[in-house]
Amino acid sequence: MSEEEIALIDTEPSITDEKAVEILKEYMSNKPSIGEEKANSVKVISSNLVWKEDEEDKIHLAWWIRFMDSSFARDDTYPASVWIDAHSGEMLLFDYSRD
Repeated sequence: MSEEEIALIDTEPSITDEKAVEILKEYMSNKPSIGEEKANSVKVISSNLVWKEDEEDKIHLAWWIRFMDSSFARDDTYPASVWIDAHSGEMLLFDYSRD
C-alpha cells in the first residue's frame, strides 16, 4: 500500500479498546474449543493502536490486545494476542496458541 493510501486512513479509532475487548470475548464465547467460561476470564495485559496489514496487503488501524484467560498459568510468558480493526470491529487476526 502506498503512503498516499495510508494517509487516507482515519487515525482516530471508531471503537474504543473496551469495545474491542467485548468483541474479543464474544468471539471466544462462540468458539466451541474455547467457550464462554474462558471468555469471561479474559485479563487484558495491554491494548495498543497499531497498523496491521491483512492477507490482501490492506493496512488497517487496529487494536492489538494481549491477554490471558483461565487456561494460562500465572507465570506464562507468551500471552494470546488479537488484532481488531479499530473502525469496523472486524477480527483481523486471533493468535491463541495453547499447549
